[in-house]
Amino acid sequence: MLIAFTYLPGFVTMIFRGMPTVWRGRHRLIFCWLIFMQAVSPGRKTLEEMARWTPAIITAWRFGRLLKAAYWNVHLLVSWLAQDLVATLPAPTNGILYLFGDGSHADKRGTKNPVAQKGRNSKHHKPGQHLRYTSAEIK
Repeated sequence: MLIAFTYLPGFVTMIFRGMPTVWRGRHRLIFCWLIFMQAVSPGRKTLEEMARWTPAIITAWRFGRLLKAAYWNVHLLVSWLAQDLVATLPAPTNGILYLFGDGSHADKRGTKNPVAQKGRNSKHHKPGQHLRYTSAEIK
């Protein structure tokens, strides 16, 4: 069983110290709590469940307001996190780091609703077309 956290651990704030300054108010703190609770909270990762393990001031409503705020740029944060991650990886021997991503679409597991509207692929869709990869050269 996890004991509720009363403060954000110091290493979390150290990790997010170099984060771009795109936040208003206390949203940076709420964002740090959200990422931290994704990593350590037991059970389902819903906002309500994660808020159970945080201080009383950090509520599910605050998590929701952060995620719905339109002013912050998610692409900027993802690129910052990716650059920070790549900087921590050891340099490859040949100088090229290959990153692979799977964009495949798996069917829904379990029984399907027989009266639900079916989606369809484009007539130009080819098998294997959904696989994408990219390579980045690191020197």
